[in-house]
Amino acid sequence: MSTLESKAYSVLFPVLLDLDMNDGVRRFLGSGGRSLLFGETAQEYVSGKMSASRLQAETPEKWQRFTGTATELGGPLLLAADADISAVHRLQGIAPALPEPERARAMDVVELEEACFEVATAVRNAGVNLLLSPTADVVGGANVWLQGRTLSDDVERAAAMVGAYVRGVRRAGMASTLKHFPGHPVLLKQPATEVAVVNESLDQLRAYWPAFQAGVEAGADAVMMGPAIFAACEPPAAASISPELIGLLRQELGFKGLVMTIDLDHRSTIGNLSLGEVAVAALNAGADLLLISAKAMPDIPQIVRTITAAVAQGRLSQERLDSAAMAVSTLANRLANSAL
Repeated sequence: MSTLESKAYSVLFPVLLDLDMNDGVRRFLGSGGRSLLFGETAQEYVSGKMSASRLQAETPEKWQRFTGTATELGGPLLLAADADISAVHRLQGIAPALPEPERARAMDVVELEEACFEVATAVRNAGVNLLLSPTADVVGGANVWLQGRTLSDDVERAAAMVGAYVRGVRRAGMASTLKHFPGHPVLLKQPATEVAVVNESLDQLRAYWPAFQAGVEAGADAVMMGPAIFAACEPPAAASISPELIGLLRQELGFKGLVMTIDLDHRSTIGNLSLGEVAVAALNAGADLLLISAKAMPDIPQIVRTITAAVAQGRLSQERLDSAAMAVSTLANRLANSAL
């Protein structure tokens, strides 16, 4: 395994649907992989509830055993899960329940921060160190993707809640992720399966950015780019592969942490590209960590080959891959040290 290949593995972020330390996971970690996302089934995602069979099978001991073995195999890792107030809480039954959305909206920010701290502390005890939350999107109209899954339709209230969430998680020694920049106020199609376009101008989108700004200022460690195509870009592009939008996140919002993509095989993101090609496009755009869906995990060796070939052919700079790998490693090492 070359150093180049190891770095290519280190910027990939595969989804695992179960706590199963199988040969594929072992190969990924042994090849240089530094990140795993504990996902859920489509039914669990839609309902926001873990299945009865999962709740029975996934004990705290099983979580600790899996995350401990993963760290033994791969060293300091980013071990991630959703913990959304208005959507999926992956460690349901392991950690306390998050406040129901209506209650969370009515809570004082200090009280909400404390509730998030308690949840994050329990999640950390299970071995997970990165939450793919909070959602900082604010819905401003019809939205088939995010309706009912955001914190508040009021930008100011959403910003206060995002700040409270991030502070609570950070106080527990964990990392948080703002999603999904640059916001999707109106979306009439499902970006995972359809070509979905956000038609707002950049100035219109900026009106929804206080929630993202509040999260950045509170110390969010990562930002997930959105899946939709943004008509405001020239040419129009999905956020996860847009140098312009990642540049705005860095320059206008002052974000200095880890930038991750949405699932690379989302229809609106991948377009007519191969998984390897969209991975190279995301890295060139400035993304550091590339989300690989569970169904795409068998394609990881091919994605790695495409990334390494792009470096060899000059289509992706060695410096850009090095920078992405360093961003992943820096956060993983920091979280490992905070757990000591």
